[in-house]
Amino acid sequence: MTIRPLRAWAGAVLLSAAMLAAAQPAAPDGTPIRAQRLPDGTRLVLDGTLSHPAWQTAPVHDQFIEKDPDNGAAPRHATRVRVLFDEQALWVGVEALDDAPDEIRAPLVRYDGVNRTQDFVVVYIDAIGLRQSAQFFRVNAAGSLADGMHTAADDSEDFSPDFDFDAATSRQPGGWTAVLRIPFASLRFAEPAAGAADSAQPWRILVGRRVPRAQFHLHTSVLVPRDAPSFIATLQPLQGVRLPAQHHFLTLRPSLTWRTQRSRDGAGPTRAENAWDASLDLKWRPLAELVVDATLNPDFSQVAVDEPQLAGNTRFALFFPEKRPFFFEGSDLLRSPTEALYTRSLTAPRWGLRSTWRGGRVAGTAMAIDDRGGGLVLLPGAYGTGAVEQPASRTLLARGQWTDGPLQWGAMAALRRYDNAGRNQVAGPDLGWQIGGGWRARLQWLQSDTSAQPDATGTGLAEGPARRGHLAHARLLYQGDDRREADLTLEDVGAGFRDDTGFIAQAGVRRAKGRVATGWGNLGPFNEFWLNLEGERVTDRATGAVVLQDLAPGIWLTGAHNLEAWAYLHGLARGTAAMRPDAGRPLQQQRYLAAGLTVTPALWAPLLDAELKLGRLADVAGDVPRPGGQLQVSLTTRPLPRLELEPRLGYGWLRQGGRALYAESAHQLLARWHFSATQSLRAIVRYTATERQGSTPDQSTTGSLTWAWRESAGTVLYVGAARSRDGVGPVRRGNEAFVKLQVDVDELRGRW
Repeated sequence: MTIRPLRAWAGAVLLSAAMLAAAQPAAPDGTPIRAQRLPDGTRLVLDGTLSHPAWQTAPVHDQFIEKDPDNGAAPRHATRVRVLFDEQALWVGVEALDDAPDEIRAPLVRYDGVNRTQDFVVVYIDAIGLRQSAQFFRVNAAGSLADGMHTAADDSEDFSPDFDFDAATSRQPGGWTAVLRIPFASLRFAEPAAGAADSAQPWRILVGRRVPRAQFHLHTSVLVPRDAPSFIATLQPLQGVRLPAQHHFLTLRPSLTWRTQRSRDGAGPTRAENAWDASLDLKWRPLAELVVDATLNPDFSQVAVDEPQLAGNTRFALFFPEKRPFFFEGSDLLRSPTEALYTRSLTAPRWGLRSTWRGGRVAGTAMAIDDRGGGLVLLPGAYGTGAVEQPASRTLLARGQWTDGPLQWGAMAALRRYDNAGRNQVAGPDLGWQIGGGWRARLQWLQSDTSAQPDATGTGLAEGPARRGHLAHARLLYQGDDRREADLTLEDVGAGFRDDTGFIAQAGVRRAKGRVATGWGNLGPFNEFWLNLEGERVTDRATGAVVLQDLAPGIWLTGAHNLEAWAYLHGLARGTAAMRPDAGRPLQQQRYLAAGLTVTPALWAPLLDAELKLGRLADVAGDVPRPGGQLQVSLTTRPLPRLELEPRLGYGWLRQGGRALYAESAHQLLARWHFSATQSLRAIVRYTATERQGSTPDQSTTGSLTWAWRESAGTVLYVGAARSRDGVGPVRRGNEAFVKLQVDVDELRGRW
């Protein structure tokens, strides 16, 4: 079967969209924020105050406007911003005035734990000037920090990247102040033209302030209209910045890890291992636009563990976010209309080399990885995701983007060669188009060629006949200022398609997915109230059989106390919520309620998240739907000012004849004691279990304790210990302790 209909539809989408709206004009510039250079010899102290005389002479920007909940309204609380710079860094000073300073919510939290339940300020900076991506830097009223990248293509924040920056805060009788020091070495900017002091594009900035009270307000330094293509589409100019004479940087971060491990399988002998490991991370900017990253023998023992997920009653692989530092640079560039690049597929690098270019309208990243293997290779199918053991491999991957007004052209390529087990290669173009009038389109085409096939045992890979396959993706979105939204996706994935450096969990299918919605603002007690209709249909390309079909009406609303709630009814009519677990098996008719809730119930419990699925659900191991459900609840609590407790409870079940047929648990308790903004003690206890009637339960229990001292993003010390117990049948036990020290050579040299 060919995909000509999909190609024709994609062309029709773009043609019709062009007829619906004229070419998108450039986003208007808001009132500029002007930066002022510090006089030579002037030194600022990072004390969180604006008491230095230089702050009093800096231009003031106080034209803030409310983004949420009442878009365009005048903010209740005044905010003033000043920007200074010297040869090394930008200095951003923020006065956050407040007529009820006792209500300011200022807890100490972990790095990147600054969220909407706290009073914080955030600075978005796009030093390229195209408003396609922006670095952001947050500090809450207690001085806790967070940072990351915001990408316009999918309008989302990624907290994975860590940039060197410092901030301090100070409480005042009429509110609080914050000062952020953002080194030029941490900003991604282009080289100015010869003889010019400024870059080719103006730098852009947006300053936001979160004020959580009964209503959770967000104030911004420029209006962000409801129909803006993205949150960063209206970043305002940052004028007056002059780059330092020397802006080529080299960062060296060696680390040393000591680890001792003890493990035992069932009644077998105890295995012991003690080891010292050295590693090195390097970041070099030979040009303003070019960043080169290298890592040798990286150690990720300090990386936070993944959140537990319910996974038993599904045949598809679960997605986990990237948390390893080497892969952070240019993480926004790896995003495409599909999950074509997924760095978690690179399991245990021996070494890695990466270059990232951001030069005005052209940007791209490329990397080479020598991987020890040890993970899993995903084998996508129409009805589920298989997996085999991952051998050692060497991988080359690259992705580039070119921005031309409302068009963003892209392409990616990945080649992975396994040791004596064949290869997998994937390549193809993509296109993003801000059509105008609230319309956006995204297209992608990928072609794969794979000779690494499952071996005779079905547990590993071996060289075999090459299989080829394709992935075609087209998406059209509409977001209007009249509170009307629409989203349509068409996708065709060949049976032979495989992307070993991506996350494509299903192949051999055709998918159509859509959503239409209409909303109202300030409707009774709700800030937002939306009526939605969502649908999806997935068919087997080989047989035409339905794999999944779903049509569900629902509501989504927001309100006071950080309330966000949603609910969908699936299977109101027969056939509108059906799933086929495997080829040749019956289509199971489902009927269930899916609902979710996020709210701040109290000051000591700033965030409660809950999701529920309840009704008649498909049983992937059986041939009939059964009464069952899934419940997941997480609660962030602060019983003491310095103590965070985050219990997470997950439970899934199916019943037969009034008795339990299947049960799955995924529970976790995280506790963190903050000695200061840079020092904390973290404890994690986790329990997972899966049990089906008539089979042996699979259980796992893990616990860990880690003390962390974070002087900066580059100088950190970790001391930790962990214990685990898991398995079906013979139980595997393990104990581990480690000490890791990483230093930033430049910081160390500066101190001495």
